[in-house]
Amino acid sequence: MKTRSILAGAAAAALIATAVPTTAFADDNVNRTGNYTVRAGQTIDGNLTVRNGNVVVYGEVDGNVRQVGKGSVIVKRGGDVDGNITESGSGSVKIYGDVDGNATENGSGSLEIWGDVDGNATEKGKGSLIIRKGAEVDGNVREGGSGHLRVYRAKVDGNVTERSSGNLTLYRGAKIEGNVSEGGKGKIIRKR
Repeated sequence: MKTRSILAGAAAAALIATAVPTTAFADDNVNRTGNYTVRAGQTIDGNLTVRNGNVVVYGEVDGNVRQVGKGSVIVKRGGDVDGNITESGSGSVKIYGDVDGNATENGSGSLEIWGDVDGNATEKGKGSLIIRKGAEVDGNVREGGSGHLRVYRAKVDGNVTERSSGNLTLYRGAKIEGNVSEGGKGKIIRKR
């Protein structure tokens, strides 16, 4: 009798444990309109696309993050995107955590990096590209729009290129492994 009670209790506990959702969600792809937050401890297994809203990542996205329209993408410290980030509207991209892919801002906003980007960092619109103190970019950094490119005391393993009318400013302590070039009307400025 006692054995049956223990087995019945264990079976009930197993059923409850499998029915209760955990904080890690396994979604194939997430498409939303409006603001969307990936909470700490939450994992999205797939691509995340948000239209006309801010995307804030405290947790993990195992896929690409794409924001279209009005809104920004913010990867907080401790947040991780295992894919590319693309912003194609009037918002900005701010990276404090880790991106295991490329970060691209195509609209009028800026791309600012305090954390780590394992791929390329590209700003193609009117905004600026800023690599902040302590940041690391393992790929190339390219500003192709009318904004400025600034690299503070940070590390870039690839090339740093400004291709339009903005200036390219390198601050004391910036470590660039590749080439530095200005291909537009702007200047290369070295701040010591």
